[in-house]
Amino acid sequence: MKKQIALAACLLAAVVLPGCGEVTEPPASSVSAPAETVPAQKEASLTVYLPDEDGMRVSPREVKVTAGERTLKNALFQMILLDRKQRYPILPAGLSVDDVSVKDGTAVIDLSKEIKNLGGGTTTETMFIAMFVNTATEFPNVKQVLFRMDGKPLTKITGHYDMTQPFKRDESLIRMERK
Repeated sequence: MKKQIALAACLLAAVVLPGCGEVTEPPASSVSAPAETVPAQKEASLTVYLPDEDGMRVSPREVKVTAGERTLKNALFQMILLDRKQRYPILPAGLSVDDVSVKDGTAVIDLSKEIKNLGGGTTTETMFIAMFVNTATEFPNVKQVLFRMDGKPLTKITGHYDMTQPFKRDESLIRMERK
């Protein structure tokens, strides 16, 4: 009998005591809006562009992020990450986007000094531009892109394009079927 009373007391304590003490999360009923309606928690997607298998055009890829992460800088970060995972990455190892700003429809993308290690010829440079410009122009406030390196205007990469001029989206370089 004493064992049954002790067992009942333990069970009662297990049910009652969790309600005491510090609360680390509000109970579901006290939350004013379900988590799925909080914008930062909502799932969003980014469209980034990567070279296709033949290396002559770029293809759109969708990346799932939370709504709070749906920024141009994050889209470029995700694009670089996905490029590194490809069989033949285009972008140089260590490349990063140091800063991004948008004013009057022009995105200024400031890249790290590793951009100088972009190898290849005209095709590689064309794919680099197509990747960045088409990814950036997925955002409605971006119409064209200027490149910088370490905060200074980028004049050339491999010598095939004048990098001081803004680049606009080039639909002819996009393979439209999604992967």
